[in-house]
Amino acid sequence: MGIWIKWPLRPYLMGIVAAAAIGTGLVTTQIRYADIVVQSPAGKREVKFWTFHHTVREVLAQAKLRVFPHDKVSVGLKDQVNGQVIRITRAIPVTVQTAHRKLKTWTTDYRVSAVLSALGIRLGPLDVVKPSLSTALQGPAEIAVYRRQWVEQTSESPIPYPVQHQADAELVSGDSVILQTGANGIAKTIRRILLQDGQPIASQVVSTVVAEPPRPEIIGYGTASVVARGGAPVTFSRRIPMIATAYWPNPAWSGGYTATGMRAQYGVVAVDPRVIPLGSRVYVPGYGMAIAADTGSAIVGNRIDLCFNTAAQAVDWGVREVNVYVAQ
Repeated sequence: MGIWIKWPLRPYLMGIVAAAAIGTGLVTTQIRYADIVVQSPAGKREVKFWTFHHTVREVLAQAKLRVFPHDKVSVGLKDQVNGQVIRITRAIPVTVQTAHRKLKTWTTDYRVSAVLSALGIRLGPLDVVKPSLSTALQGPAEIAVYRRQWVEQTSESPIPYPVQHQADAELVSGDSVILQTGANGIAKTIRRILLQDGQPIASQVVSTVVAEPPRPEIIGYGTASVVARGGAPVTFSRRIPMIATAYWPNPAWSGGYTATGMRAQYGVVAVDPRVIPLGSRVYVPGYGMAIAADTGSAIVGNRIDLCFNTAAQAVDWGVREVNVYVAQ
């Protein structure tokens, strides 16, 4: 076993110690100076002593310093001790967690940045590491790497259409009609979204543009309480929503007279007598005052057929949805 001497030996004392060792039966040829530095996260510890052992392994055993598999030793365990400093760096276990994998390793460089570098983990400019890259690990540790990136996303949202009201002298007061149906517009918004491990954690609006403007809905409201015809005021007893078609007395198929014997001309309309009695006076917006004096096989229920003087007038009217006002 070695001899511990806490003070420096002068050269002439080394011979005396060696002779004394021989006299006592110890087998040795030379006393050696051992200088061991142990580095761990807790700090640095230095051990110095004199020994008759030759190899690093023997010296460490004498100092009761165990070397673990992942520790870093500056010299080989079989090397001879020749006054060199023996440096031991203790390894600590580290777990690195990323979005898709979990890595376990041992390290003798206690900086977080060094651990990631050794594992070949490259960081993007937005990535976040906890604890931070400059942190010095103090023992078994866990490191979390969060991958971050900005992405752009385009979304569409409706722009509600406005409603406008417009006076219509042809409508009876209290009645209204949709002159133009409204339609929502479309707004396109571009956002920058910050993703962390694929999940959004923040966003900001880059721009919003109107891709399609809304079409306003226009509602006509009645302002007339009577409709004058020939100077006589006319009031109405009821309003009936109806489908209005058009016809003209084509000589090819018409004798020019209605079912009641009246001449077919502008101002004469065909109705279903069960809905509007024949002889009733009616007002049709866009057509005017008329008299229900004709019938037709296709005029059933809430339908009305308006007589025009020419084919062009009838074609121009076409088919419309109207409110028919029946005079009192």
